[in-house]
Amino acid sequence: MQHILEKYNHIQRLLKLELDTPDRVLFHEKVKPLLLEMAADKNFLKDIIKRNFLDTGFLKQEWSGYNIPFMYIYETEHFNLKLHLFPPDKEKRDNIAAHCIHHHNNYMLTTNAFFGSGYETILFEKDPQVKNVELDVDMKITKHFHQKDINPHTVDSWEPHIVFIPQELSSTMLIWTPDKKRTTDNFRQNPFLKTVKKPLRWLIHRMGLTNRIGIAAEKTYQFYPNPNGKGYKGIEESEYFAPTKAEKGAVVDTYSAQMIFAFIQRADLFDSDFFKEKKNNIPKYYHQFIEMLLAGESIPDVFHRTEINIPQKTYFREDIFNN
Repeated sequence: MQHILEKYNHIQRLLKLELDTPDRVLFHEKVKPLLLEMAADKNFLKDIIKRNFLDTGFLKQEWSGYNIPFMYIYETEHFNLKLHLFPPDKEKRDNIAAHCIHHHNNYMLTTNAFFGSGYETILFEKDPQVKNVELDVDMKITKHFHQKDINPHTVDSWEPHIVFIPQELSSTMLIWTPDKKRTTDNFRQNPFLKTVKKPLRWLIHRMGLTNRIGIAAEKTYQFYPNPNGKGYKGIEESEYFAPTKAEKGAVVDTYSAQMIFAFIQRADLFDSDFFKEKKNNIPKYYHQFIEMLLAGESIPDVFHRTEINIPQKTYFREDIFNN
């Protein structure tokens, strides 16, 4: 349903900018003013909502504890433009890590924090190495800031960073790209290749083509402060995410729907005529929140988990700065 947004000059300018700027670092710098313009255009934001609630792929997806609740905006083989939502801490604390320290492999990310309190983040030197069977890692902070103080901001490929739980429900408009254009980029849009993703990744690793093709390393680690002393520890990504990827079903669906409609309500993006007309085509777990908005009722917050899959379960900003 991208045609809904293609009428906007924002999208046409984005497509031209991407085509005219093959250098990805320069592209991410040049796209920042456009992200600010898009997020300030209320009609554009309302049509993002419509795009998703007309999109079969969005409506039929299976939410899990692993997902950041999100909405699609526009995507090609070279970039992915989305909205992400970040729930608050129940006690409005701002020093709790939302997850492990991580990087996005060969992907660059530029983010515009346009709604809510935004979050605090810390960036680290690239390429931390897991040193031994105990998975010890040395890490060094390079930057510490709140989103609202450097907005938009870019996180480079392979750059470890940590996000802290925001004090209020927050949303970002963000764009992802690989760190450079590759002839294999269109593979990501190929429906057949998506069905054979695991064996294809195995073959790429075996042939030594990981960097050339531009996929994640065979073993990717997340990091966290050592609970028993100085330094950091690594945890393999598949192990770290296993519990949240398995967390699916009605409770997670309702949690995601409530967060999405709380954002729609608080950002004043609810189109009552649209949702009255389309409600019967939308999964039932969204209906209670549509009805609440139609009745003028406030949708309460859902809250971020404070425990993650590491030995100490929770860690804080102070655990990093005291390291």
